[in-house]
Amino acid sequence: MSGSLNPLLPAGLLNALFWVLVAACVVAQVFIVRAVFRTLPAAPTSSAVPAPRRWAEVVQVILPVVGLVALFLGAWRALALPTTP
Repeated sequence: MSGSLNPLLPAGLLNALFWVLVAACVVAQVFIVRAVFRTLPAAPTSSAVPAPRRWAEVVQVILPVVGLVALFLGAWRALALPTTP
């Protein structure tokens, strides 16, 4: 690839689109984390259904957050790289 990431879109539009998508993912993750911490039952309602382990639920929420942060940092660095003609 020579030039920019996408020759059809200006750099300002790419940056704006990136930050809008970051904001959307942050809002979604906040609601996911909030839902997990609000809805974990204290005791199982039925002995036939095993209760979820709290630490397992927390890990399943935190790992995607860490992955998204890593992906966004990589994408942000790629957008910030100077373009060579």
